[in-house]
Amino acid sequence: MTWRDNPDWQMTGLFLVALALLGCVMKLLARFLPANKPTERSAISHVLVSPDSILRSRPASGTGPVMLRITIFGGALLLGYWLYWQLVHALHVHGFLLGYFAVPILYLMSEFLVAVVTLVLLPSGRLLPALHNRPWAARSTADFWGHRWNLWFNDWFRYVISSRLRRHPLITLLMIFALSGLMHEWALNLPLYYITGTVLFGSMMIYFMLQALGILLEHYFLKSHPRLKAISMWLVVFAPSPLVLNEALLRALHLWPDRIQNLASFE
Repeated sequence: MTWRDNPDWQMTGLFLVALALLGCVMKLLARFLPANKPTERSAISHVLVSPDSILRSRPASGTGPVMLRITIFGGALLLGYWLYWQLVHALHVHGFLLGYFAVPILYLMSEFLVAVVTLVLLPSGRLLPALHNRPWAARSTADFWGHRWNLWFNDWFRYVISSRLRRHPLITLLMIFALSGLMHEWALNLPLYYITGTVLFGSMMIYFMLQALGILLEHYFLKSHPRLKAISMWLVVFAPSPLVLNEALLRALHLWPDRIQNLASFE
């Protein structure tokens, strides 16, 4: 079987294409729908989707720190893949449990790829801003999504949506997470259906709308209970994570075991 006949490689390719198209649309929206300030034309050609992310970049001081980051995260990623497959085969992990085992891989992969892109863009003289900010240190669902995970997309949501709807926080919250769900449906569940015929539509929407509900729960009922907010975060963010780390994303990351490819584990 060549890579062209391998559904996992096909999934990876279509995922990257869908992500690139999504990034182009996001950049165009940031360019032509500026909230309070005009968007620089040069931002349209930048890898980052939000001008605010570009502003958070800082001058590059050399290749040493970036190469060290690539080495650390690259080595950790290889170790993570090895441990993942060892555990999956030894413990006969299948179904939704695979999503929990894949969480560290997702984090390490994203950090490694950001480090590689940072190295490629070093000739521009700027370092890309951090994508994540110690997500394991989050103390609430709002803290996780607002200050810890995927800060590049956070910048875009604030620039394009939040700044326009400051007087309507509930609408803003629901719109952001609904849009996040649609983005993930487009980039993952749609390519999976095209390649394998597996129907997982709705799983991403369910997950991200749960995040909105979790933030509302914290705001209205757990505001003065930091420990309960931390527990709620684990229940809302981590417990349903296999809805996102489903067959689509696992195939894209090459974490879907061949021996269970034909099982409808996530349906």
